[in-house]
Amino acid sequence: ELPPAYAVVDDKATTYTIYGTFIHTPSGPAYQLSSLLDAVISRIRIRRLRGEEVSRLQDGAMNIPFDNASTLYEAHDPPFTVNEYYLQGKQSSCLPGVLQLRFGLKRWHVRHMMAGARVGDLMTCGKPGGLGRALKERRNEMQPSEWKDSEGAVIAVEVLKMAEGGKMPTIELREHLDQTTRELVLALWVTRLWAAFGAGSQNV
Repeated sequence: ELPPAYAVVDDKATTYTIYGTFIHTPSGPAYQLSSLLDAVISRIRIRRLRGEEVSRLQDGAMNIPFDNASTLYEAHDPPFTVNEYYLQGKQSSCLPGVLQLRFGLKRWHVRHMMAGARVGDLMTCGKPGGLGRALKERRNEMQPSEWKDSEGAVIAVEVLKMAEGGKMPTIELREHLDQTTRELVLALWVTRLWAAFGAGSQNV
């Protein structure tokens, strides 16, 4: 059970939109990123906002410091790899082990790696359509991408929506996802967008 200070995310919310370094539900800010998505860095982190931080933002604060100690997931772009990223949970509520996010010919593949266990295929993310379209549309982020579980069921759909402030990354999650799955998908979504817009292991 979450401490009251962290129990601010509406577990019934299914729509999440990134504004700068914050992820919003229709009710307001809920998560924070350690950097902008187009930052050319080797690591990016996501954390859940505290109740008092949400209040400060809703009262007009432009920003708040990123608290590394409350990081949920950290994504890493290791050197000497291409189209391959790693995600690791930092809290007990996160999926244990390490997740590999790697781009193949048609889609992103997520594999779950645990010490002493067999590597398992967890999810995929890609654009509907054939191989030619997938390659052509890979960096056309206005084209919706679907996240599917290992059974092929769609668990989330993401797209860049046009708004007054520009292109706003948005994801629509399937209803009734548990907290661990919801926050894992959000972290993978952030990692995939960071891979498309920023990343780069030459900088820390």
